[in-house]
Amino acid sequence: MQNNNFGFLEGKFPKLAEIGRQIEDVFYNDPQTVLIKGRIFSEELLKEIAKQHEELENISYLKLVERIQFLEKEEILTKDIARSFDTIRYLGNKGTHEFIDNDLENAFKMHKRLFEVSVWFMELYGDYSFVAQKYKYPQPKSELGIFSELEEKTSSLEKKLELILTASKAAAATVETESEVPVNPEISSQPNLVSEKGISKHSEFILKEGESYLLKELSKLKESSQEAIENSNQFSGFKEYLHVKRSIQDDLEQALNRSVSRNQAQLIFLCGSVGDGKSHLLAYLKNKYPDLVNQFMIHNDATESFDPQKSSLDTLAEILKPFSDEKIKGAQDKLILAINLGVLNNFMESTYAVENFKILSEFIKAANVFETSTITENKDNDNFHLISFSDYQPFELTASGSVSEYYSTLLERLVNNTEENPFYHAYLRDKDRIKGFFITNYELLMLPEIRKGIVDLLIQAIIKHKMIISTRSLLNFIHDIMVPANQEVDYINSDAVQKTEGLLPYLLFEGKDRSHLLSVISALDPIHKRTDVVDQILIELNNSLDIKDTFQKYIDLSSLGDWAKEIKGVGAFHDLTDASRHLYNKALIRLAYFLANEVKEVFVDSDYKEYLSYLYHFNIGDRNGLRRITNLLKESIFLWNGTPKNDYVYIDKSNEDIQVAQSLMIKPYFGHLESGGDGVLNRFRLTIRLAFGDESRRNPFYMDIDYPLYEMLVKLSKGYRPNKKDKEDCIQFVEFIDKIMQHGNREKELLFVNLQSNKAFKLIYDDDYEEFTFRRD
Repeated sequence: MQNNNFGFLEGKFPKLAEIGRQIEDVFYNDPQTVLIKGRIFSEELLKEIAKQHEELENISYLKLVERIQFLEKEEILTKDIARSFDTIRYLGNKGTHEFIDNDLENAFKMHKRLFEVSVWFMELYGDYSFVAQKYKYPQPKSELGIFSELEEKTSSLEKKLELILTASKAAAATVETESEVPVNPEISSQPNLVSEKGISKHSEFILKEGESYLLKELSKLKESSQEAIENSNQFSGFKEYLHVKRSIQDDLEQALNRSVSRNQAQLIFLCGSVGDGKSHLLAYLKNKYPDLVNQFMIHNDATESFDPQKSSLDTLAEILKPFSDEKIKGAQDKLILAINLGVLNNFMESTYAVENFKILSEFIKAANVFETSTITENKDNDNFHLISFSDYQPFELTASGSVSEYYSTLLERLVNNTEENPFYHAYLRDKDRIKGFFITNYELLMLPEIRKGIVDLLIQAIIKHKMIISTRSLLNFIHDIMVPANQEVDYINSDAVQKTEGLLPYLLFEGKDRSHLLSVISALDPIHKRTDVVDQILIELNNSLDIKDTFQKYIDLSSLGDWAKEIKGVGAFHDLTDASRHLYNKALIRLAYFLANEVKEVFVDSDYKEYLSYLYHFNIGDRNGLRRITNLLKESIFLWNGTPKNDYVYIDKSNEDIQVAQSLMIKPYFGHLESGGDGVLNRFRLTIRLAFGDESRRNPFYMDIDYPLYEMLVKLSKGYRPNKKDKEDCIQFVEFIDKIMQHGNREKELLFVNLQSNKAFKLIYDDDYEEFTFRRD
């Protein structure tokens, strides 16, 4: 068995093995020497790399930073290894140029990075069959020896006890090979049993040392957790705390109160799609108003079946028997039916509905619940009530933009300093006893600017990418931006790069492989936004002699805790490898997006902001507010196929020399607009329906404009020419144009354009003489 972490180098690279042994020998009693010798180790390892490549012999004359950067550009060093060398270099510089008193934390970081590059080096240049051992923290020579050396190092009893504890814990870590948690001399070894009022309410259990109360609470947000399973018959205290009231809850409560007072049969339809919260809402109401809800039978078509041999339609027909045409007049049953719209539509088209449920079918048909072009109104009559989730948006539209009471309140629930908040009380128990990426991210989530930025991104995901965000996927999303996927990364001994990769903004925009929602959010990354201001910020960072100064100029680093401390030692930007430079460039822009109040406006998407305004005016039925987008749509009709002159559009571009156009006179049509009031809207359509008719505004054709199509219209107005893929993506717009072309005057007039000579000729039909004339235009 090897005596130290670098023993595997002994056979082929004895010099490296010896330096590694010396580092571990002095590790606990001389951390500064660890940093100095760590730099020497990296110098020797880079020399060994040069020996393996004849063309690299001259790099030994370069400075360490230049050698690292050169090998990275030659793609000899991988991105991760280049970043490890960055850490080794700047920690080595710190050890060489500063007096350090027992800096075990940086010594651990150096040791871990040295092990990483050594394993990579051995696998690449040593032995292809080499299998690395598991990393272990350095083992003290003996507890007695450590004690005597520590006694010489300090006369402070408190400091002495801390260092003795550190040494003994590190020794234990080498024995317990399953443990990956290092000892932090700043952290007490005993759990901090916080005595604040209310803590005991949320802390019936005591975790072991090193385990996290907050991480345990956050894990309940995961889709794989037991708490993620929705059941209309169960409602835990955890779900009750996270419950956020929405307007649909008021509507359902009103329907329940109306129904319970009636003597005839009452059927309440709660319609929607998978994961929209039907089961959650029913469970909440059953828990809060048991006397009211228990007067109803509840059937959830997605979870319940009487007989495995029966289909969902068979089961529905059976459960709905009291509401059939034959029995409804004499029945007094009360039923809440939570049903997905697809299942309801299938039932309405089945023989059951046609033969036995005509009264019910007429009610459903009148509700327009399957009509996507209109907002479904809550319908009710003497027997039936219909409430649909489909048009209750998780955010609100206002004249000045979008907000989300639901998302904002849910995020606030996670961080509120209240007696009822299990997350905050878990955080209080953790903050003085352990450290972790999730602790830093939880503290970031406490900042209103961070929460507002997250809410804005969620709304953008819905509008720009038509994302359907269920409550379950939303809670899982919150977990994923708080807790890194790789929880094995040691937080205490992680360097600036690793701490950057564990920050909430990084997890938010780099987590596309973790969920579909994060994949969509990654497309909204502010690093894609290029403006003069953003470019200036990056230029400042790229020319900084200490990257901390540039970060500090735009961001209040006090909110970033340990991360802010880490970047203080990184130094000049030009000394970093490309891999580290790219990381810090992205980190600065992402942090500025959330926290740099002075430059936040540069990240505003003007096209998106205008679309929200048009969407609002459409949903309140204000034609004046739609003037510009209506003109944009008309202009785009002509630009899509091309136009030789005003009010003419090409109908045939197959000939490269001569193309044919027709006159097209169309007028906007607004007869379909409905007044939706003003102020704050929480029920609205997510697309803008515009229409054009002929010159007399008759025979209108409609076009639903979503955000992707709106982006295309804006690009067309700026000179963009659509390609084949654009035409495939915008097939509905192409079909709309084909219909609009029917309003053209091609039967009486055609314009022929010679592209070579730039001359135009008209073929005109004369009604009076019933003949065609052909003349130059």
